[in-house]
Amino acid sequence: FQEPNLRYRADDEQRTLMSGQILLRGLFGPELLSSMHNDDESTVIRLHTGDYSKDVLSINSAICPRLDELQQEAYGSEEFRNWNETSAEVVEVRRFVKEELGLDVIPSSMLDCLMTTICTDRTLPDFVNDYDGSLGPKSWAVDQDQTNANGNKFMFERIANYAIKSHNFPYQYNNGAYAKLGMGPLWKEIVSNILPIVDSVNHPSSTPPPKMALFSGHDTTLMPILATLGPDVWHAYEWAPYASMILIEIHEVIDSDRKSDFPSGFAFRLIYNGDVLTSKMDGCLEDSELCDAQILLDRVLPFAKFEDRNCELTATSPEGGFEEKTKEMKTAAETLVESPGGVLVVICIVLVSAALGSLLTIFFMKRYLQNAREGKGLISLGELSMTVLEEYDDAYEKGDADGRSKPTIYGATAVTDPENEII
Repeated sequence: FQEPNLRYRADDEQRTLMSGQILLRGLFGPELLSSMHNDDESTVIRLHTGDYSKDVLSINSAICPRLDELQQEAYGSEEFRNWNETSAEVVEVRRFVKEELGLDVIPSSMLDCLMTTICTDRTLPDFVNDYDGSLGPKSWAVDQDQTNANGNKFMFERIANYAIKSHNFPYQYNNGAYAKLGMGPLWKEIVSNILPIVDSVNHPSSTPPPKMALFSGHDTTLMPILATLGPDVWHAYEWAPYASMILIEIHEVIDSDRKSDFPSGFAFRLIYNGDVLTSKMDGCLEDSELCDAQILLDRVLPFAKFEDRNCELTATSPEGGFEEKTKEMKTAAETLVESPGGVLVVICIVLVSAALGSLLTIFFMKRYLQNAREGKGLISLGELSMTVLEEYDDAYEKGDADGRSKPTIYGATAVTDPENEII
């Protein structure tokens, strides 16, 4: 369980840290206990994490603005609007929510609201208290009344299914462009552990690659990861269950009779919650659980990027973005200078601006000096410094100084309710 044999990566969220901790304890429990009993300092397992607001274990538009643009492009597409506005099933669900809850739009938080209520055995409102698990996820093609012979309308599951489809639609739209851009940095981390194994000549490593790499993330980590592997691998109308897991195994092919099927000399196997999905990837054999590793790399390497991915906005907002306004100002200035008498106008503007700035400076300096003579409005540096420090000390004890939490200490190590992992 020591590096480089094991590499443990998680975002800085308590539940994902504990998820990885429980999994590692289950895998290495006897070894960890033995080391602890022997007072072995190597018992500690190193954890790799980062600032949550800038991490890449989930799609993060805060560090890649173009993600918001791609998401809105998906929701504005004719494909989504046709489903969302004309599907008989969607129209019925939206009518029901409007009448019972007074909501014109079904919010993205609806799924969390339903699931956290029913999974903690709290009472549901009567109009959605009809869950029996018999309906299950329904494909995009379902477009009919789903009331059963007993009169059960399955409104709990129908609302949940709508919320799931609506949330997941951007993942697969436009050949998964949104998911690929968002999960590119994570795929870069994943393949950095694979390339030194399958192509050590072109990708040498100063240290041996890990025999096991564990990434502890969220349902919103696994679903877009699966979406990047092709439309047949994962259906966007299904939500990743609690404690889901993706396994990517790398096998060296030593059987000479099978090497024609694996020209790279290495194979991979893709498993999701116990189901082998390898054959669902384009280019892989339908009747085999293993597929040539190069097919996986060819699939993900084009978008497995971080610093060099394209995160710039390509469209102009209705109000015009900063760059657009800057271009307009530059064009206007160039037009003015090139016009007859334009240079003289520019010089006059500069002189008037300088004069106004000087007058304002003199005015405010006079007021400041007058207050100083009268002893008004002045705080000594020592008094100010002490006040600020005391306020921030108190705020940091509460963890909310100006909305900021205490700084995170990085480089920490850890031996870490299971959530979602990629191995």
